[in-house]
Amino acid sequence: MSKVAVAGIEITHPDRQLYGKAGVTKADVARHYALVGARMLEIAGPRPVSLFRCPTGIDGESFFQKHAGKGFPDELARIDIAEKDGETGEYLYAKDVAGLVAAAQMGTIEFHGWGARADRLEAPDRLIFDLDPDEGLGFTETKKAAFEMRETLSAIGLKSTAMVTGGKGIHVIVPLRRTVSWDTLKAFSRTFAHMLAEEAPERYTATMSKAKRNNRIFIDWLRNERGATAILPYSLRARPGAPVATPVTWEELEGLKSASAFTIGNMAGRLKGKEPALAVKPQTLGKAVIGRLEKRVG
Repeated sequence: MSKVAVAGIEITHPDRQLYGKAGVTKADVARHYALVGARMLEIAGPRPVSLFRCPTGIDGESFFQKHAGKGFPDELARIDIAEKDGETGEYLYAKDVAGLVAAAQMGTIEFHGWGARADRLEAPDRLIFDLDPDEGLGFTETKKAAFEMRETLSAIGLKSTAMVTGGKGIHVIVPLRRTVSWDTLKAFSRTFAHMLAEEAPERYTATMSKAKRNNRIFIDWLRNERGATAILPYSLRARPGAPVATPVTWEELEGLKSASAFTIGNMAGRLKGKEPALAVKPQTLGKAVIGRLEKRVG
């Protein structure tokens, strides 16, 4: 059995093909997280994660795992979290690059993170909207929606960043100071999303129902509640071609033709540049911003 070491972690079955004919091996996935890990943690920080594991590749059995399991490596940190049913679950988070690579050794391809960091679970640090287009819509329409959302957020006093998800959608993200409760964040995101859907019902829906998504973009605001997760920056996606969820500047987004424009092969060159997501500092979701939203809603 061949083995290689990546970031000090022993990778078993390094030559296992995880992306079909794309030629991306288990060792390549581990090396990806060794490469992007520092930037990934710089942006996202240590937050509870759900791991999307594909031990034999994206065409084989796959599953989400959010609780620590038997045999999980020590490099992945644990945290006890009270759940809705009153029970306490042992969740996982990566506090360093070794933790990310250790998860890759366990067959993890995707990392989906909470909206709060492990040190202050009840204080979310981001507002996130996932723009999810209906099957019949192209990326041009999704980009238009992202720019419209940016302008609407700006009008009420919030600066935002963008990330292409590596799938079909775009995340519009507002970094927040950790001064707001989950209830306030959820109420704000719900009101904002439904406001846009009511102002342009032919283009948007804020309801998850597939039936109501016909030729519209679903503004997924449900990522903004306790326990919900969203794909983390620089996470691989378990999709053909090994695309990567990638933060972009608004200027860069204008020229992109796909939400999966960036792949595992683009990352070494890309990380030499300035990370656009860090250009927007955390903001306060306070009375002034909430008041402007309420005034617009009427």
